[in-house]
Amino acid sequence: MKGEIRNDRSRRAQGRRAGFLSQAVGGALDAAMIVLVYAALLLLYGVIVFLVTSDPYHLPRPDPGWNALLIFVIGVFMLSSAWSGSGRAAGMAVVGLRVVGADGRPLSPRRAFWRAVLGVATLGLGLIVVLFSKRNMSLYDMVCGSSVVYAWRPGLAETRQNQ
Repeated sequence: MKGEIRNDRSRRAQGRRAGFLSQAVGGALDAAMIVLVYAALLLLYGVIVFLVTSDPYHLPRPDPGWNALLIFVIGVFMLSSAWSGSGRAAGMAVVGLRVVGADGRPLSPRRAFWRAVLGVATLGLGLIVVLFSKRNMSLYDMVCGSSVVYAWRPGLAETRQNQ
């Protein structure tokens, strides 16, 4: 049957809170995606400057402060929009994770925004708390009332996320 989870272990994990390794891999993939989007925007900006002016093409090199600010803004935008929509950013989708509210429903835009701000501002280090949490909750989950669950199939995230 299409959409069926065939692996027994994966089927049992569906809707349960994700562990540290899964969350760390998903977070690392999301961080890589943010950096790729930033690099693509720099390339695009360089092409636009080249086309509009008579200057030769060169890759823009913003100051470190601008780099940090732009990566922060891109990261918050990408993560908060993904988490308040489908519940999964690109890296999390690869690992089969979804961010949901404490009740298992989609995260509100406001909570998704603050979770993204905390995550990007701390460079994802709030995930370390998952190692010591009996409920696999990160610092962001504790502050924002969210949870990261295994969710290969939509609609089943609510079923077991409190376990």
